[in-house]
Amino acid sequence: MPSEPVITPSTLSLKDLPWVLAWDKDTCTLCGRCTAVCPVNAIELGVFRKREIATSPGLKNKPGQSVTVYHGIRQRTDPAYRCIGCGMCNMVCPNNAIRPLHQPEATTLKFHNNRGGQPRTRGGRRNDSGSLLDQIKFIRISMLTDPALDAGRHEFELRTLIGRIQPPEEGLAAFAENRWTPPVREIYPLLIGGMSFGALSPNMWEGLQMGVAYLNEELNMPVRMCTGEGGCPPRLLRSRFLKYVILQIASGYFGWDEIIHAIPEMKEDPCAIEIKYGQGAKPGDGGLLMWHKVNKLIAAIRGVPPGVSLPSPPTHQTKYSIEEAVAKMIQSMSMAWGFRVPVYPKISGTTTAGAVLNNLVRNPFAAALAIDGEDGGTGAAYAVSMDHMGHPIASNLRDCYLSLVEQGRQNEIPL
Repeated sequence: MPSEPVITPSTLSLKDLPWVLAWDKDTCTLCGRCTAVCPVNAIELGVFRKREIATSPGLKNKPGQSVTVYHGIRQRTDPAYRCIGCGMCNMVCPNNAIRPLHQPEATTLKFHNNRGGQPRTRGGRRNDSGSLLDQIKFIRISMLTDPALDAGRHEFELRTLIGRIQPPEEGLAAFAENRWTPPVREIYPLLIGGMSFGALSPNMWEGLQMGVAYLNEELNMPVRMCTGEGGCPPRLLRSRFLKYVILQIASGYFGWDEIIHAIPEMKEDPCAIEIKYGQGAKPGDGGLLMWHKVNKLIAAIRGVPPGVSLPSPPTHQTKYSIEEAVAKMIQSMSMAWGFRVPVYPKISGTTTAGAVLNNLVRNPFAAALAIDGEDGGTGAAYAVSMDHMGHPIASNLRDCYLSLVEQGRQNEIPL
């Protein structure tokens, strides 16, 4: 039963939307999963009032009426939060109580796409600015004068660890026996995600690296940046700022000939090695760097001829399965740096994340698991992947964390 929200001048009716949510009140358990995973916040909780008229057979008595109130979900008709038909609500619903229905005859929405001069973000990314990290504000508790808060005055450290964290008893035993322990890095929980050298212009890419170096050197803020799969400039590989960089290897292996040959000349080890198997913006699909972006500098770093479009394969062609790829590549990358650098895989947010995580738990060289949801962007992806593919990251992280809790490893492998 479709719900009818209030119509305002800035909204549309449900008949004007290309996708309408069909919701069954009788089978809905009010679990709230559909509202949590909707990538565009098209679903909200609602309170409904239903009036029923009861009549007796033959109308012998005067009809009576009763009013009942029940709870459910309501589809938003604001163009900024319109349903995109991704079907995530149906995937997480335990009783199939909700599903999107397509209305091909609805054409009114195209006149409302650019309302207020704010174009919709590509690919179903969240358009709710309230969920961004930069909305978080920290204030000093000493600014408050309420004596009741004195007990809450304490310091806290906004840092986290990247690398496999051994249990205390295993770490002490390894230290006593002078055995190898997994490398661990202390960082801020803020990573500038893998935007490759080429998808971003060289000036923009190096500008971000300079900003990361400034944050670390001058402000003592351990922020890190991932290189993406486009390789790394040789002067950065041989500089002391490499310790602030996460080197990424992906299915295209762009620039890794230069990286491997530069290992003996590196002044510092990189922060970590990220092996990309999937990307949330284009799960199951490879990227495409258009030919007009491949200038002489980018071509030299990637080891390809200039002026040629560079597609990235959707899978690692040299590996048979994800289990084999994760095990062999993690060990190979760890050996290349003498087991001094954390190595972890990055996968797109899918239903197979739990299976990959279970394999990592048994691998002593796996440092972490990076899960990329659809909320991230990309500079080199097909439009069909951006607009019609992706999985919310929240449900994947929850499932993976609960899986670690069942195995007692929630404090060992960072997610």
